[in-house]
Amino acid sequence: MSHVLSRKADVLLVDAAANSDPSCSGVDFRLERTSNDDWQIAAVSPRARAWVRDELCCPFAQCFNDVIRADALSANSFVKEAHAKGFWTEFVGRNGKDLF
Repeated sequence: MSHVLSRKADVLLVDAAANSDPSCSGVDFRLERTSNDDWQIAAVSPRARAWVRDELCCPFAQCFNDVIRADALSANSFVKEAHAKGFWTEFVGRNGKDLF
């Protein structure tokens, strides 16, 4: 027997996952706007931190402290590439959090 959830129930489930521990909810990155032109991408899972260090950082310097600051276009490109690799992102906006 399948369960049919209402839109309200769906929202409550997503909100519960977003408010729990990121490593348990499957969130790899958290994306939030810091100003009109700046975005912050935080790697919240060990898998995400390892991927960023291995793929995106300069091998000669420790350049990553689990947070990337970017403009809107760069943040969008980053999230698209991360999603193509199977990572999940939590978007923190004015109206709450969304997981995608």
